Amino acid sequence: MIDAATKLYCIIGNPIKHSFSPAIHNAAFQKLGINAVYTAFEVSDLRNAIAGIKALGISGASVTIPHKVAIIPFLDEVSDIAGMIGSVNTIVNNNGKLAGANTDAYGFYHSLSLETIVDEKTIAVIGSGGSARAACFALFYYARPKKLIILARNASSREEIKNNLLQKFPGLDTSQIETADISIWKIWKDKIDIVVNTTPIGMKPDVNSSPLDLESMPENRIAMDLIYNPAETLFLKRAKDKKCVAISGIEMLLHQGIQQFEIWTEEKAPVEVMRKALKKSPPAPSLLQAGG
Repeated sequence: MIDAATKLYCIIGNPIKHSFSPAIHNAAFQKLGINAVYTAFEVSDLRNAIAGIKALGISGASVTIPHKVAIIPFLDEVSDIAGMIGSVNTIVNNNGKLAGANTDAYGFYHSLSLETIVDEKTIAVIGSGGSARAACFALFYYARPKKLIILARNASSREEIKNNLLQKFPGLDTSQIETADISIWKIWKDKIDIVVNTTPIGMKPDVNSSPLDLESMPENRIAMDLIYNPAETLFLKRAKDKKCVAISGIEMLLHQGIQQFEIWTEEKAPVEVMRKALKKSPPAPSLLQAGG
């Protein structure tokens, strides 16, 4: 029952009406008997939204597109991984002091690590946008891959990710990270252990597209797609046809939300309750760019 003692959490972004986050967090609050509620606010004026979080005593917030990067100057502190990536998707309000974190990186890595050991693996990441950046930093923050290949058409953005990784992780050897245009993918096809799609190719409504055709898909490897609508993209269907282990973006969405919940409440999240709520939620139209 909502009363004067109810804590308020929210997600801020634009657009926001199709977010899965209210369903999974409210289900978790209810399961654990926590007097809290989670709602969504469509925000275009970020400065005033931050002032509102402080003025209203909102306990925590998820941050989604387009505010993940722009919000950082308004925060009092950010976590190590959020600072490295340059992106925040989680805010904690500590008596008016706002701390930022990034749970997308954890959600990605944890989903992947449940299926395979990441250390000493050769990993191809397709794309060079914000999701690719989070995935690449997560790989070296939480593990030590043998080699990372960043495959993207935008040469400057893929080189920027490589240079940032080498700067933030001084122990990395330049030979551990390579960048290339996606057109030369077939050179790497039989050398990689894991391939990750971070692009929006294959996202609803473009469900008949994939960054790799069937011939280009490796066999008996791990394939992960950060898209969660549809839950099984054409990329993942082709991966299954080639006997790969296929990991949906739904898993990343779930596990980033689990870490958010645990940061806010300091309680162990009811994982299966959140998973069930996620499955019952209406489909969202976007690639997971930021915590919602």
